[in-house]
Amino acid sequence: MSRILRALAAHARQRPHELAVQGDELRLSWQTLEAASLELAESLGNLTCLGLLLDNSPAWVVADVAALRMGITCVPVPGFFSAEQQRHVLDDAEVDALITDDAGLVESLGTGWHSRDISLAGLSLILARRRARPERERRGAEKITYTSGTTGRPRGVRLGLDAMETVADSLCRWSLACAEDRALALLPLSILLENIGSLYVPMLAGATMLLPSPRSLGLEGSGRLDAARLSATLAQLRPSAVIVPPQLLKLLTGLARAGQLPDSFRFVAVGGAMLSAAQVREARSLGVPVYQGYGLSEACSVVAMNSPAASRDSSVGKVLPHCELRIADDGEILVRGALFRGYLHQEDWNPDDFLPTGDLGRLDEDGFLHVLGRKKSLVITAYGRNVSPEWPEAELAAEPEISQAAVFGDGRPWLAAVLHSAPHAEPDAVRQAVERVNSRLPDYARVLEYILADEAFTLFNGQATANGRPRREEIYRYYRHRLDALYNRENTRVL
Repeated sequence: MSRILRALAAHARQRPHELAVQGDELRLSWQTLEAASLELAESLGNLTCLGLLLDNSPAWVVADVAALRMGITCVPVPGFFSAEQQRHVLDDAEVDALITDDAGLVESLGTGWHSRDISLAGLSLILARRRARPERERRGAEKITYTSGTTGRPRGVRLGLDAMETVADSLCRWSLACAEDRALALLPLSILLENIGSLYVPMLAGATMLLPSPRSLGLEGSGRLDAARLSATLAQLRPSAVIVPPQLLKLLTGLARAGQLPDSFRFVAVGGAMLSAAQVREARSLGVPVYQGYGLSEACSVVAMNSPAASRDSSVGKVLPHCELRIADDGEILVRGALFRGYLHQEDWNPDDFLPTGDLGRLDEDGFLHVLGRKKSLVITAYGRNVSPEWPEAELAAEPEISQAAVFGDGRPWLAAVLHSAPHAEPDAVRQAVERVNSRLPDYARVLEYILADEAFTLFNGQATANGRPRREEIYRYYRHRLDALYNRENTRVL
């Protein structure tokens, strides 16, 4: 039996009526959660692969646990994927049943599927089944998480339950998670880090899972967020733990500065993109307990993390106890321990091998990991100076006047950037922010010219990943002519 199911059974037996899951309208006790997952597992019958496409809610947890009980493959289908990408996921993973709140997608699946309405954890949902189910043996409980692409199709990463539980157990111990915690899922549960960190960790610890809908959090569509509604929901829920990307940390810091953030937070985990030490220090000075971490889907989302016991502002923390890490001769981070089973439709990964992460990094004398940037995005200027663009990007995004930044300059004499300014930030204030950043960077890493973006970098325009990391190729493709004009106008500038 899995560690998660053992923990759930123990909570249901020892604390049957205590709160396990809280949604917008529905609350589930540990006993009710266990009973609901058992009932769903029995009602689904003979399946090998279950897809989940629905907003965060108690129903998500019930369905996820039911899949664990059945020992089958679970495929979270991101709601932020396009309909074409979602259909690709269902076909690529050979999903034979789908639980969803998206009637439009079900209608688009065609005659190869049939569906019926179901009620699950207080929600009216749809259970769609494939008419001609593929014949295959169960491979045991696993999850297939899909990494989004902008031009190509998403790729499936196969993760075994034992590896996911190993990482969840490490995070549970590292973060000092306990039964008194109230863990808020702010990001979609279809994101692997959120699934493991905001469901599996609190289930192991016996903590309450807070699963408000995107609407109640003020999250609307293409990257829009109602800060007032988020603040009101946080004040009502009083979470103690949450996972955020740097962009949302900036929002929490702003709420804290305005006195609109509850003092209930104990552990705010930050990951997905590089975070400047200045952002960490500012958040902590305002009472936001920030702990930066690092990982990737192939390593079940987390490899290293700062913790209450050991933290360094400029690092992503120390390597988790289940993981082994080394730095290659060229600076690439290599990891081993609790890795993926392999990519879907490809050969299995040898668990004894070190996995190249594609990230550059270093370990300091105290064992803290410092991530320097992506190996493939390394900029080599016309003067032969190497710069990881994530460094100046993180410094720029730490400024209140700058919401997002993407830095370019490969083969060019100096760096340029595309900046998305914060709401109500005047152009002169943005210029002064850039000057402040340049004053604390060495000359070769300074952004000497920039243009203002037409809109935010988001999933929906293809210019950002699910965790907020800028997609430089897409941004450059859109702004190429304006960036070229900067260099053509300033072609006599030297460093």
